[in-house]
Amino acid sequence: MEGRTVVTSDDHKLGTVVAEPDGFVVVESGHMFKARHAIPTDFLHEHEDVVRATVGKDVVHDSPKVDGDTFDEYAVKMHYGLIEVNVVDPDPNLTEPADPTTESPSGLDPADTASFGGHVRTHLGENDRSAKPGER
Repeated sequence: MEGRTVVTSDDHKLGTVVAEPDGFVVVESGHMFKARHAIPTDFLHEHEDVVRATVGKDVVHDSPKVDGDTFDEYAVKMHYGLIEVNVVDPDPNLTEPADPTTESPSGLDPADTASFGGHVRTHLGENDRSAKPGER
């Protein structure tokens, strides 16, 4: 495939294949400011003299760039969805954190900690900030 033109699924000329590391092709694009991106071969097929990608131009351009001849294969596979991310459940032996809506911080009564704008509100008492100082 080296030296062939790569065309995306949305019919944009992406660039030219400049390398073929195991399971990937490296495509160089741009005229003055060249960029290189690795594409897994799972997303490419040859048709006549062109290599067609089954992804769009934006997907390739948003992928991790190739630095010189090296790239992070894991990051590229993650970008293209070839690596499944497994979420591990937390340790079942750990206790559940307290529900903040049912317990007060520092043992305070929730009714005593209600505030508005950082100021305790009362019924027209001395901490009421709705009136100007001296007006009550």
